[in-house]
Amino acid sequence: MLSTSTQAGTSRRWPPAEGEIITFNSAHGPGTGVVKEVRWGLVWQDFILEDGRVIPEHKILNHPEPPVWRKAEEVTQEEREAWEGRLVSMAEAGLDPRDQEQSFWAELNQYLAFTYLRFKQAGQKAGNPE
Repeated sequence: MLSTSTQAGTSRRWPPAEGEIITFNSAHGPGTGVVKEVRWGLVWQDFILEDGRVIPEHKILNHPEPPVWRKAEEVTQEEREAWEGRLVSMAEAGLDPRDQEQSFWAELNQYLAFTYLRFKQAGQKAGNPE
């Protein structure tokens, strides 16, 4: 069987493209997978692998330093509400948020990071009267 995948480390392009093999750190040690899709979350890029795992950019070996994060004010109200709706649906469906390489964990962590950045930004503005 011939594979059309290429190793992400062999190219200078970021992010790795669909079909490329990426190496990443996981709770079980180093892992690899074939990229199916790259998508921006509320804060960082997630890499969806062909087997359904979701790997955040900062877990991928040789990712750009520092990783690029969106600013909280770049996230629209519609994006936030859609994200919240997906989290509610996943919770209602009984998905386990502890599986660190599945979409519920990925979406929940994105939302937590976004919420942190949003409140951090609001606190800085409140402490800095103009």
